[in-house]
Amino acid sequence: MFYIAVQGKMNNHIVTLTTDWGNADNYTAIFKAHLYREYQHINIVDVTHEVKKNTIQNAAFLVKTMYHYFPEKTIHVIDVNFLSPYNEPKYRETLKKGQSSDLLNFTHYLAFCYDEHYFLCENNGIISLLCNIDAITEIVKILPCETFEHFYTFKAIPYWVKAVASLAKENPLSSIGEKYDLQHIERLRMPVAITPDGQKDKIIFHSQYIDSYGNIITNLHKDFFNKIADGRTTFDFYCTQMGTRKKRKISMEYNNDSEERLIFLFGHSQYLEISARYVPFAKMLRTEFLNLEFTITFSPKTEENT
Repeated sequence: MFYIAVQGKMNNHIVTLTTDWGNADNYTAIFKAHLYREYQHINIVDVTHEVKKNTIQNAAFLVKTMYHYFPEKTIHVIDVNFLSPYNEPKYRETLKKGQSSDLLNFTHYLAFCYDEHYFLCENNGIISLLCNIDAITEIVKILPCETFEHFYTFKAIPYWVKAVASLAKENPLSSIGEKYDLQHIERLRMPVAITPDGQKDKIIFHSQYIDSYGNIITNLHKDFFNKIADGRTTFDFYCTQMGTRKKRKISMEYNNDSEERLIFLFGHSQYLEISARYVPFAKMLRTEFLNLEFTITFSPKTEENT
């Protein structure tokens, strides 16, 4: 998978790459070479090439918590080779009949404008994890460039190179593709942080990303936490692997003076991060998988602590 960003000025356009290509092969160098040949007035920033294969939720998390740090009119390209179990039979049946995969919406390559930024990605569900689809202001379908047809196993080049170069030259989005219907965007459902019915002091939430330090970033946003906490500063934390840990608090940083083994804080992503001293929290739970369930429970508010 990869992600690209381009600043909207004539000179020194920023292009960032976030991919699952790895660092052991020459895929990244080949892509950069073709992009530079199309337009040299760019500065390429390698965010990461180590996104775990086929994990569009990881890619979406990285992009949605990073893109706003770049200038408006930046271009973000996400290229994730992912096929959902629901769509896989349709894909195989289409190929079996000798029909073009372009008949299937989830194989389309799209470019769209959202929150004053440009994004390029496959229509495989990642858009629904990345942004509010209804807030997309313009979207087009990109067709492969015939010049690069021989790169049939490296589709990032025929689909993205010309498109990125064109946007870097400040051409409009409509110039790189044909208008696309928002109704054709693939949608995936992921768990969200909730308060169960009748239990206003409890939050159930899940892991959504594990960073390279083994910290678990959850889907509990700071705003939702503060709303439910309503001024309360301590809570009980529960997960199946560890049981209940009572009287936890939110820390401001990893290196605090507390001797508690678990650290809870809201990092740059504004989502709750859970860390452990001396050992990666994910390793402590003996997991590398997402969608772990956690619970936070606050003591009921009384007139005395209101």
